[in-house]
Amino acid sequence: MLIETIIYSRGGQGGVTTAKIIASSAMLQGLFSQAIPQFGPERRGANVKTYLRISDKPIRRRSSVKDPDVVVVFDKKIEVEKIPRVAVLNSKEPIQMAEKTFYVDASSISEKFGLVNAGWAILSAPMSGAIARALEIDIKTLEDAIKMELGEKAEKSCLAAKEAYKVTKWISSP
Repeated sequence: MLIETIIYSRGGQGGVTTAKIIASSAMLQGLFSQAIPQFGPERRGANVKTYLRISDKPIRRRSSVKDPDVVVVFDKKIEVEKIPRVAVLNSKEPIQMAEKTFYVDASSISEKFGLVNAGWAILSAPMSGAIARALEIDIKTLEDAIKMELGEKAEKSCLAAKEAYKVTKWISSP
């Protein structure tokens, strides 16, 4: 099993952190993983693509993901290059993006738990919860990975991730 994912986000939203958290969580479950960010000019609001791989065997590839199994979209306005079978979307309403689309209002969850910086919702925790739900990653290992990544600042993020994990919904095409 090899799951290749592209995370589409904007600088400052937490896409790179999300990939690190999910990769760590997968490793805590005994899987192999890697998170590879790809930046343009490093500035708040710029498009950021992050590649995530999870496998039950060692991963030898170090290249970008060309044909993803899953896409994760932090902002609906970002253009997605290829629609795979599964999508995870930050959205208040269900928007069919793939054969199976998971959606959660990550922005509202971030604001609820005070995960905001300079007026921008930091979406890494709730989107990690939604991705974990979609990829069937255990919530306990997700919490452990958040604590590893964020240290003392992890409490609110763990709460936000758990809430997103619970409330993430999915729709599938007919």
